[in-house]
Amino acid sequence: MTMIASPLAPLMPLLRLLQDPYRLWQWLQLPLWLLLLGFIWQGVGHWLQRPLAQIEINGTVQQLDTRLLEQRLWRHVEASYALEELAPIKRLLEQQEWVNRVEVQRSWPDLLQVRVREERPVARWGDRGLVNEQGRVFSPNGAISRDLPSEFAVLPQLRGPEQRSLAMMAQYRDFNQILRPLGIHLTGLQMEARGAWTLTLDSGIRLLIGRGNAIEKLRRFNKVYSELLVRYADRIVQIDARYSNGLAVTWSELPVKQQN
Repeated sequence: MTMIASPLAPLMPLLRLLQDPYRLWQWLQLPLWLLLLGFIWQGVGHWLQRPLAQIEINGTVQQLDTRLLEQRLWRHVEASYALEELAPIKRLLEQQEWVNRVEVQRSWPDLLQVRVREERPVARWGDRGLVNEQGRVFSPNGAISRDLPSEFAVLPQLRGPEQRSLAMMAQYRDFNQILRPLGIHLTGLQMEARGAWTLTLDSGIRLLIGRGNAIEKLRRFNKVYSELLVRYADRIVQIDARYSNGLAVTWSELPVKQQN
Protein backbone atom coordinates (compact mmCIF):
# COMPACT_ATOMS: atom_id res chain seq x y z
CA MET A 1 0.00 0.00 0.00
CA THR A 2 1.33 3.41 -0.95
CA MET A 3 1.77 5.92 1.90
CA ILE A 4 0.91 9.52 1.07
CA ALA A 5 3.13 11.98 2.92
CA SER A 6 1.31 14.65 4.84
CA PRO A 7 2.25 18.23 3.91
CA LEU A 8 2.60 18.97 7.64
CA ALA A 9 5.16 16.21 8.20
CA PRO A 10 8.20 18.56 8.17
CA LEU A 11 6.52 20.75 10.77
CA MET A 12 5.61 17.95 13.15
CA PRO A 13 8.72 18.33 15.40
CA LEU A 14 8.00 22.06 15.74
CA LEU A 15 4.33 21.38 16.46
CA ARG A 16 5.24 18.84 19.13
CA LEU A 17 7.69 21.41 20.63
CA LEU A 18 4.98 24.08 20.75
CA GLN A 19 2.67 21.64 22.52
CA ASP A 20 5.32 21.08 25.26
CA PRO A 21 6.06 24.41 27.11
CA TYR A 22 8.91 22.86 29.11
CA ARG A 23 10.77 21.68 26.02
CA LEU A 24 10.04 25.01 24.35
CA TRP A 25 11.62 26.86 27.30
CA GLN A 26 14.68 24.64 27.20
CA TRP A 27 15.08 25.33 23.49
CA LEU A 28 14.72 29.11 23.94
CA GLN A 29 17.03 29.47 26.96
CA LEU A 30 20.31 29.67 25.05
CA PRO A 31 19.30 32.39 22.56
CA LEU A 32 17.57 34.37 25.30
CA TRP A 33 20.68 34.24 27.51
CA LEU A 34 22.86 35.24 24.59
CA LEU A 35 20.56 38.15 23.84
CA LEU A 36 20.59 39.25 27.50
CA LEU A 37 24.37 39.00 27.69
CA GLY A 38 24.62 41.06 24.56
CA PHE A 39 22.55 43.85 26.12
CA ILE A 40 24.61 43.69 29.32
CA TRP A 41 27.89 43.82 27.43
CA GLN A 42 26.69 46.75 25.40
CA GLY A 43 25.66 48.59 28.57
CA VAL A 44 28.94 47.82 30.34
CA GLY A 45 30.92 48.98 27.32
CA HIS A 46 28.95 52.23 27.22
CA TRP A 47 29.53 52.75 30.96
CA LEU A 48 33.26 52.02 30.70
CA GLN A 49 33.62 54.62 27.97
CA ARG A 50 31.56 57.27 29.75
CA PRO A 51 33.81 60.35 30.14
CA LEU A 52 34.43 61.92 33.52
CA ALA A 53 32.18 64.99 33.57
CA GLN A 54 32.66 66.55 37.01
CA ILE A 55 35.32 66.92 39.69
CA GLU A 56 34.12 68.04 43.11
CA ILE A 57 36.68 69.12 45.73
CA ASN A 58 35.47 69.34 49.33
CA GLY A 59 37.12 70.19 52.61
CA THR A 60 37.61 73.16 54.92
CA VAL A 61 40.52 75.09 53.43
CA GLN A 62 41.98 78.52 54.09
CA GLN A 63 45.26 78.52 52.19
CA LEU A 64 44.49 76.22 49.25
CA ASP A 65 42.87 77.51 46.08
CA THR A 66 40.54 74.63 45.18
CA ARG A 67 39.92 76.03 41.67
CA LEU A 68 43.62 75.76 40.85
CA LEU A 69 43.69 72.29 42.36
CA GLU A 70 40.79 71.26 40.11
CA GLN A 71 42.48 72.73 37.02
CA ARG A 72 45.66 70.82 37.79
CA LEU A 73 43.66 67.65 38.29
CA TRP A 74 41.84 67.98 34.94
CA ARG A 75 45.22 68.19 33.18
CA HIS A 76 46.13 64.74 34.55
CA VAL A 77 42.80 62.96 34.00
CA GLU A 78 43.05 60.91 30.81
CA ALA A 79 40.82 57.83 31.09
CA SER A 80 37.05 57.46 31.37
CA TYR A 81 35.05 57.75 34.56
CA ALA A 82 35.24 54.00 35.29
CA LEU A 83 38.80 53.34 34.10
CA GLU A 84 40.55 56.32 35.70
CA GLU A 85 42.91 55.08 38.42
CA LEU A 86 42.36 56.81 41.75
CA ALA A 87 45.73 56.09 43.43
CA PRO A 88 47.76 58.35 41.05
CA ILE A 89 45.23 61.16 41.60
CA LYS A 90 45.65 60.83 45.37
CA ARG A 91 49.46 60.87 45.06
CA LEU A 92 49.37 63.89 42.75
CA LEU A 93 47.26 65.97 45.13
CA GLU A 94 49.17 64.96 48.25
CA GLN A 95 52.36 66.27 46.64
CA GLN A 96 50.92 69.79 46.56
CA GLU A 97 51.84 72.32 49.21
CA TRP A 98 49.25 72.85 51.96
CA VAL A 99 47.70 69.41 51.24
CA ASN A 100 47.95 67.06 54.21
CA ARG A 101 45.71 64.16 53.18
CA VAL A 102 43.36 63.33 50.28
CA GLU A 103 40.47 60.90 49.84
CA VAL A 104 39.24 60.17 46.29
CA GLN A 105 36.14 58.23 45.25
CA ARG A 106 33.79 57.85 42.28
CA SER A 107 30.15 58.94 42.51
CA TRP A 108 27.59 57.72 39.95
CA PRO A 109 27.19 58.52 37.16
CA ASP A 110 30.22 60.63 36.16
CA LEU A 111 31.47 62.52 39.23
CA LEU A 112 34.85 62.29 40.92
CA GLN A 113 34.70 63.38 44.56
CA VAL A 114 37.88 64.61 46.24
CA ARG A 115 38.07 65.39 49.95
CA VAL A 116 41.09 67.45 50.97
CA ARG A 117 42.50 67.93 54.45
CA GLU A 118 44.62 71.06 54.57
CA GLU A 119 47.87 71.35 56.50
CA ARG A 120 47.43 72.89 59.94
CA PRO A 121 50.65 74.64 60.91
CA VAL A 122 51.47 74.71 64.61
CA ALA A 123 54.93 76.27 64.37
CA ARG A 124 57.32 78.00 61.99
CA TRP A 125 60.43 76.18 60.84
CA GLY A 126 63.33 78.57 60.44
CA ASP A 127 62.51 81.57 58.29
CA ARG A 128 60.64 79.92 55.43
CA GLY A 129 58.98 76.69 56.51
CA LEU A 130 56.11 75.55 58.71
CA VAL A 131 55.55 72.51 60.90
CA ASN A 132 52.24 70.63 60.86
CA GLU A 133 50.49 68.71 63.65
CA GLN A 134 52.41 65.54 62.82
CA GLY A 135 55.76 67.34 63.12
CA ARG A 136 56.37 67.33 59.36
CA VAL A 137 58.14 70.34 57.86
CA PHE A 138 56.64 71.85 54.71
CA SER A 139 57.40 75.00 52.74
CA PRO A 140 54.27 76.84 51.53
CA ASN A 141 55.82 78.23 48.36
CA GLY A 142 53.91 76.14 45.82
CA ALA A 143 52.14 77.70 42.86
CA ILE A 144 48.70 76.72 44.16
CA SER A 145 49.11 78.43 47.54
CA ARG A 146 48.24 81.98 48.35
CA ASP A 147 50.85 84.21 49.99
CA LEU A 148 51.79 83.16 53.52
CA PRO A 149 49.47 85.08 55.85
CA SER A 150 51.06 87.37 58.43
CA GLU A 151 49.04 85.59 61.12
CA PHE A 152 51.62 82.79 61.08
CA ALA A 153 54.20 85.22 62.44
CA VAL A 154 52.73 84.59 65.91
CA LEU A 155 53.53 80.87 65.76
CA PRO A 156 56.57 79.67 67.71
CA GLN A 157 59.74 79.38 65.65
CA LEU A 158 61.73 76.13 65.63
CA ARG A 159 65.27 75.74 64.32
CA GLY A 160 67.22 72.51 64.08
CA PRO A 161 67.89 69.39 62.00
CA GLU A 162 64.80 68.77 59.88
CA GLN A 163 64.87 65.04 60.60
CA ARG A 164 64.36 65.91 64.28
CA SER A 165 61.30 68.08 63.72
CA LEU A 166 58.88 65.61 65.37
CA ALA A 167 61.12 65.26 68.44
CA MET A 168 61.46 69.04 68.62
CA MET A 169 57.68 69.51 68.63
CA ALA A 170 57.40 67.01 71.50
CA GLN A 171 60.17 68.80 73.41
CA TYR A 172 58.53 72.16 72.75
CA ARG A 173 55.31 70.92 74.38
CA ASP A 174 57.20 69.48 77.37
CA PHE A 175 59.13 72.72 77.95
CA ASN A 176 55.96 74.79 77.73
CA GLN A 177 54.25 72.52 80.25
CA ILE A 178 57.04 73.17 82.75
CA LEU A 179 57.03 76.95 82.12
CA ARG A 180 53.25 77.32 82.37
CA PRO A 181 53.16 77.88 86.18
CA LEU A 182 55.34 80.97 85.64
CA GLY A 183 52.80 82.43 83.23
CA ILE A 184 55.30 82.43 80.37
CA HIS A 185 55.63 80.36 77.21
CA LEU A 186 58.12 79.70 74.43
CA THR A 187 58.17 81.72 71.24
CA GLY A 188 61.24 79.95 69.89
CA LEU A 189 63.18 76.72 70.30
CA GLN A 190 66.54 75.93 68.75
CA MET A 191 68.35 72.61 68.70
CA GLU A 192 72.01 72.56 67.76
CA ALA A 193 73.49 69.71 65.72
CA ARG A 194 74.93 68.16 68.90
CA GLY A 195 71.63 68.38 70.77
CA ALA A 196 72.05 71.60 72.78
CA TRP A 197 68.84 73.52 73.45
CA THR A 198 68.24 77.29 73.34
CA LEU A 199 64.82 78.60 74.34
CA THR A 200 63.30 81.99 73.57
CA LEU A 201 60.69 83.13 76.09
CA ASP A 202 57.74 85.38 75.25
CA SER A 203 59.49 88.12 77.26
CA GLY A 204 62.36 88.00 74.75
CA ILE A 205 64.80 86.33 77.16
CA ARG A 206 67.13 83.71 75.64
CA LEU A 207 67.46 80.69 77.90
CA LEU A 208 70.45 78.39 77.30
CA ILE A 209 69.78 74.82 78.45
CA GLY A 210 72.57 72.97 76.66
CA ARG A 211 72.81 69.20 76.33
CA GLY A 212 71.58 66.61 78.79
CA ASN A 213 69.26 66.91 81.81
CA ALA A 214 67.20 69.55 80.01
CA ILE A 215 64.10 69.03 82.15
CA GLU A 216 66.08 69.20 85.40
CA LYS A 217 67.82 72.42 84.30
CA LEU A 218 64.53 74.01 83.28
CA ARG A 219 62.97 73.19 86.66
CA ARG A 220 65.94 74.77 88.42
CA PHE A 221 65.45 77.85 86.23
CA ASN A 222 61.77 77.93 87.27
CA LYS A 223 62.70 78.05 90.93
CA VAL A 224 65.36 80.77 90.61
CA TYR A 225 63.30 82.84 88.18
CA SER A 226 60.14 82.81 90.30
CA GLU A 227 62.04 83.62 93.53
CA LEU A 228 64.68 86.13 92.35
CA LEU A 229 64.54 87.14 88.69
CA VAL A 230 60.91 87.66 87.72
CA ARG A 231 60.87 91.28 89.02
CA TYR A 232 63.82 92.11 86.75
CA ALA A 233 62.60 90.28 83.64
CA ASP A 234 62.45 93.44 81.52
CA ARG A 235 66.22 93.96 82.07
CA ILE A 236 67.36 90.43 81.32
CA VAL A 237 68.78 89.56 77.86
CA GLN A 238 69.95 86.00 78.46
CA ILE A 239 70.03 83.34 81.15
CA ASP A 240 72.56 80.54 80.95
CA ALA A 241 71.26 77.46 82.76
CA ARG A 242 73.91 75.05 81.48
CA TYR A 243 75.72 75.03 84.82
CA SER A 244 75.13 72.27 87.33
CA ASN A 245 74.90 74.57 90.37
CA GLY A 246 73.56 77.93 89.23
CA LEU A 247 72.57 80.38 86.50
CA ALA A 248 74.46 83.13 84.67
CA VAL A 249 72.43 86.22 83.78
CA THR A 250 73.22 88.73 81.02
CA TRP A 251 71.63 92.11 81.70
CA SER A 252 70.64 94.89 79.37
CA GLU A 253 70.74 97.13 82.44
CA LEU A 254 71.96 96.14 85.87
CA PRO A 255 69.20 96.15 88.46
CA VAL A 256 69.48 98.94 91.02
CA LYS A 257 69.87 97.73 94.56
CA GLN A 258 67.03 99.05 96.64
CA GLN A 259 67.99 101.12 99.67
CA ASN A 260 66.50 100.18 103.00
